[in-house]
Amino acid sequence: MSLTSLLSVAQGALLAHERAVGIIGHNIANAETPGYTRQRPRLGAATPQNSPVGQLGRGVDLLGIDRARSGFLDGSWRREAGLGTRYQTLAQTLGQVSGVLGEPSDSGLGASLDSLIDGFHTLASNPTDPTAKAVVFSQVQALTDQFHSIDGRLDGIAANIGVELNQVVGDANSLVGELNSLNSQLRRAGGKAPDLLDRRDLVLDQLSQQLDVHIIERGQGTVDVLVGGLQLVSSFGGTQPLSTSGTGPYQLQLGNPPIPIAATGGKIAGLQDAFTALGSRGSGSVRATGLRGKLDDLALGLVSAINEIHSGYDPTTKPLQPTLTPAPTPLRTIVPLFDPAGVTAGSIRLNPAVAADPSQLATGWSTAAGDNSIALRLGELRSLAVPIPGATGATSTSPVVAAGSSAVLSDFYTGAVGALGITTRDAETRTTSQDVLVAHLGAQRQEASGVSIDEELVRLIEHQQAYSAAARLVQVADEMLKELVNLGR
Repeated sequence: MSLTSLLSVAQGALLAHERAVGIIGHNIANAETPGYTRQRPRLGAATPQNSPVGQLGRGVDLLGIDRARSGFLDGSWRREAGLGTRYQTLAQTLGQVSGVLGEPSDSGLGASLDSLIDGFHTLASNPTDPTAKAVVFSQVQALTDQFHSIDGRLDGIAANIGVELNQVVGDANSLVGELNSLNSQLRRAGGKAPDLLDRRDLVLDQLSQQLDVHIIERGQGTVDVLVGGLQLVSSFGGTQPLSTSGTGPYQLQLGNPPIPIAATGGKIAGLQDAFTALGSRGSGSVRATGLRGKLDDLALGLVSAINEIHSGYDPTTKPLQPTLTPAPTPLRTIVPLFDPAGVTAGSIRLNPAVAADPSQLATGWSTAAGDNSIALRLGELRSLAVPIPGATGATSTSPVVAAGSSAVLSDFYTGAVGALGITTRDAETRTTSQDVLVAHLGAQRQEASGVSIDEELVRLIEHQQAYSAAARLVQVADEMLKELVNLGR
């Protein structure tokens, strides 16, 4: 090897280790940067030189920059983080719903229903007492106000779900657009752009928490992203927009024209789950679904049962009226206590005719003084099975509620609240479990790709010493050249 070749070897070593020190400095500077992946200089022996005695080494080259990344850990973290976000979103939203119901408490809908039944008991004890009737009126008003308040606040939560869902879909579309741009930049860079790859992976992490995506690595660092089996982002360029349909239940769609797709993870799925539990608002003869449907069914069952008992005596067509012997005479003309048209949680109200004339509140089916037969029957509503469309059990034969089932009003409401509580608790439990799993996977990712300052300092010293040795090699080559020149004099 000539002395000039020796200088070339030293020069290559100086450049390689200088760049390695720069890469280590880049790692140290980004030790706390979210999504940053530790970079490693890949050094390799330079192409050797052929000589009569064989190949002679020509030093070192910087062959490339490697990212310390695990595709397996990335995929696992994104999948579990997406599920965790789904359960967390569901638990948070249902927590708001539970706060609206405020059960169990002394001021909830269940307590108001119990107070009304207690008022009928008191009225049955003294059917001619105007104070007892006034108490019943106030309790009816309190119950209907409670229905209206809960119904309105649940409508507000449902509207907020729609607003947030559209916002999340918009955020997802922004991430999709950025991914498409990153694919183009990576293709132009030939995939040799570690910082761009870090940004791509961070965007994929964020997108996976919005909805479940399937990621396929392509050449030059580009990716295809699929959702619901359909292509969301193409590695060759191009995207399809996400959107939602309707005003609830909200259907996630992809493309233009839109194709319905199902989300099984991420915040979008959590919001859809929450809306399903809350239920869609009914229209016309179509009853509401979910919790709102249960409240509407409760209102319908309450109005139908009380009006049936409060109406003219006829146990043959009105099963909730017991057979009395002898039959009450003379019968009085009785109007419904509740407005028959108000059969939902938002529309239930006292019959305006009764509100205008409190004497229309009947205590008995006859005009006999002190008849308390109606008040007694109404006081039995705490244990009396009444027709409710959404109830389970024996099918009702009551003409008031067609094709319904029977249940005790308070039990039906308690069951609806209990079902909500079970769903909420299940979501909270799943959230806790996912948090532990995601934290564990996150720690593994950090260990695999994060920056350790101590480790970087050790490598910094190694390359610094190698750089110093290469500089010494230049000095040695220089001294040898001087000796050679002096020999020629």
